[in-house]
Amino acid sequence: MTDASATPRLPLPDYAIQRAKVLELLRDVAILSEDAGARTLAKKLRDDRIPRLEEERFHLVVLGEFNHGKTTFVNALLGASVLPTGVTPTTAMIHQVVHGPAPEAKVVFESSTPKTIALDALASYAVGGADVGDADAIRYVEVQYPSPLLALGAAEGGGGGVVLVDTPGVNDLNSTRAEITYSYVPKADAVLFLLDAGQILKESERTFLTNKLLEASRDKIVFIINKVDLLDEAERAQALAYAKAQLSKILAEPRIFAVSAEQALAGERLSSGVATLERELVRFLEEERGRVLLDNALDEGLRTASTLRRGIEVQKQALLLDHAELTKRLATLEADLSSTRESHERREQKIREALAGIKALVRKDCEEFGKRFATSLPAEIESSRAEDLKRYLPSFMEERFRNFADRQGLELAKRLERVAEEAIAFVSEEARARGEKLAEAFPGAPSVDLQTSTLAYDVSVIALGAFGLTLMALSNVIVGGAMTLAAPVLAYVFRERADRDLKRRASEEAPPAVERAAADLASAFEKQIDDFGDRLVAFVKSASEELTRSMAEVVEHARATQERGEGEVARIRQESGMALARLASITQEMSELRTALWMRGEPKSA
Repeated sequence: MTDASATPRLPLPDYAIQRAKVLELLRDVAILSEDAGARTLAKKLRDDRIPRLEEERFHLVVLGEFNHGKTTFVNALLGASVLPTGVTPTTAMIHQVVHGPAPEAKVVFESSTPKTIALDALASYAVGGADVGDADAIRYVEVQYPSPLLALGAAEGGGGGVVLVDTPGVNDLNSTRAEITYSYVPKADAVLFLLDAGQILKESERTFLTNKLLEASRDKIVFIINKVDLLDEAERAQALAYAKAQLSKILAEPRIFAVSAEQALAGERLSSGVATLERELVRFLEEERGRVLLDNALDEGLRTASTLRRGIEVQKQALLLDHAELTKRLATLEADLSSTRESHERREQKIREALAGIKALVRKDCEEFGKRFATSLPAEIESSRAEDLKRYLPSFMEERFRNFADRQGLELAKRLERVAEEAIAFVSEEARARGEKLAEAFPGAPSVDLQTSTLAYDVSVIALGAFGLTLMALSNVIVGGAMTLAAPVLAYVFRERADRDLKRRASEEAPPAVERAAADLASAFEKQIDDFGDRLVAFVKSASEELTRSMAEVVEHARATQERGEGEVARIRQESGMALARLASITQEMSELRTALWMRGEPKSA
């Protein structure tokens, strides 16, 4: 049931010492950033990365396509049906499961105080029920449950431990759910990537793994083949061999497990493979937990130190200018930060125009499908028996809609991807242009390679095209349309009307119901396209503003220093040199620590 080819490492014998050292280095970078005036860099470290390493919570994120059984799998690891299943969509937001003495749940909002809820109310929050309010204001739902797996690394007084994260389907059309899913990819300390035993490693999954997930990972992916109860022993062996052969092409020594979450929840934990997986997860966490936590912290520390180094170099050049010239160049830099409103408005107009064209095509396709289906239905009804109409007509209707919407969704994903790629290219070009302007303003400074973090949007956009679209957000429309059709048919069957009357009424009622359902489907697609556009426009605006904020901050700090007199300028120049030397030392220490983490066997001591 398991692939044991991965070579084990020894746990870090001096993890506590190394953690203390990494925290010290991160705090030093934050102090240097603050001293240089780079408040944004300092705030990011102090508000996010440093607290995460201090708390030592290990985020184990479950990813996979919709309908791969992620929530059932999470429940199987917990040993009980804790999270809701059997609702559509099953998971519309992030669920974080943490260790606790007794089961309880709370909803964490964007701004308001967290709200404690009953466990049996989780289903409403999973799908954003009417009693929930504005689901977009909910950051995540935290579930506390007693679990030995989640308790690994937890401190007696609270804190630490494992956070098991259940995400929406990575191929979900809804842009909000796509964002919250993919924003967890770079934050994940390890990923449990679910594959379906019925179709292992589709091309879409291979593309996502190769292009995105592996780029943001380092020895932190565990592959789970779920639903193996659908295969016999020979098929299971074949499935595992195929998965290993394919994954080995894109990842060295992949960890692969075959499980049946359903069997585990039914009490067959050992034969289901979940018990074996749990033992290996415990081993993995004992060996790798410290390394991964430190590696993620060091990665961000190195990137922040690099950005700060460039900023200080720019600041040094700024201090060489006289006050009037520096004020002039700072004004130009600040004007550049605010002068893009017009270009943003043009970019937004282009995005909206492109999406309007996509919506028109979707509406046309849905209407044509509705007409074709409505035209063909009377013949289908006439050729069927009354009892077959009663039994099969709703499911027949729903299946036809699902197949159409799935095909339509795949095409829509490609169209949205093209629009988003153009927007991301615009931001990248703007970053390059701003870097050139900054180099012109301060020619003695090193080249400034301004980049914007597009991961959450880039990944979600690419994945939409790679994975295709499911009907989680649209299923209510489809089911509603099917029941609109089924209602008059069932009513006549229950009244025991003659076969001819039943068919006549069904032929009259069915075509209009089909066209109404097709129109509702088009409206649902349009709403998702509009939501997608809102996110994309917001991204373009915010990313452009963030490109030069830290540089503007250090230049402003230089101007403020000049205003305090020559003595202060001399002091800052001296401190800049010392800061650069300290940054070089910090960078070297971080790089050596990170290299030592991933050496096989006993790592080097810090």
